[in-house]
Amino acid sequence: MTFWDMLLFVAVIGVIMMLVFIPLSDSSAVGGGKKERRAKDLGGSRAASAPLSAARRFAMTHQYEIVQPAHLTSSGKEADLDFLLVGCFGVLGVKCVGLGGTIYGDASEAEWTQLSGGMRTPFANPIAEASAATRVIRDVLFAAKRKNVPVETVCVFTNPKAELALPRGTGHLTVKEFRSLLAKDKYLYDKGVDEKAVAQLLRDAAK
Repeated sequence: MTFWDMLLFVAVIGVIMMLVFIPLSDSSAVGGGKKERRAKDLGGSRAASAPLSAARRFAMTHQYEIVQPAHLTSSGKEADLDFLLVGCFGVLGVKCVGLGGTIYGDASEAEWTQLSGGMRTPFANPIAEASAATRVIRDVLFAAKRKNVPVETVCVFTNPKAELALPRGTGHLTVKEFRSLLAKDKYLYDKGVDEKAVAQLLRDAAK
C-alpha cells in the first residue's frame, strides 16, 4: 500500500466515524435537555380571588351586594359563575378562568385550547358559558316577576402566567381590565333595582 493509498484509507475511516458518532451525541443532547414545565393553573377559589376582592371593595363603597358562589339553575339549565355583583345598575355575573400556559380560542368556537408543558388540553368556550349564564339569571328573575333588571356577564382570565392568544373583540378580560370595567359610570347609574331584594332572590336560587 502506497503512502497515498494509506492517506485515503485514513480519510475514509475518519468520515465514517464522524457519521456514526455525531448523530449519537446530538440525540443524547436532546434526550438530556430540560422539558418544558407545565404552567400551574389557579383552581377553585384561587381563580376568583383577585376579581372577587375588587368587586367586594366596589360593593362596600357603593352599598352593593355580592352573591357568591353563584351556581343557579332554571328549567334544567345551569349558570356556573364565581360571583354576582348586584347594584342599582342591575346584575353583573363574573366567570373566572385560572388556566395557565397559552390560551387559544375564538368567540365562535365551542372548544378552546390550553397549551402548557408541550400538552394541548381542550376546554369549553368560557365566553359562551358566560353568555348562557346570562340567560339563566334572567330566567330566574323573570320567574320572580323582576323582568326589568339588566343582566350582563363577563369572563375574566386571572392567571398571571397565562398568555392569551385570543383575537381582539373576543370579549375576555384580564384582572386589570376587570378593575377598569368597574370604574365605568354605567355601574353607578340607578336603574331602579332593589339590590338587596334581588341579591336575596339570587342567593335563594343558588341554594
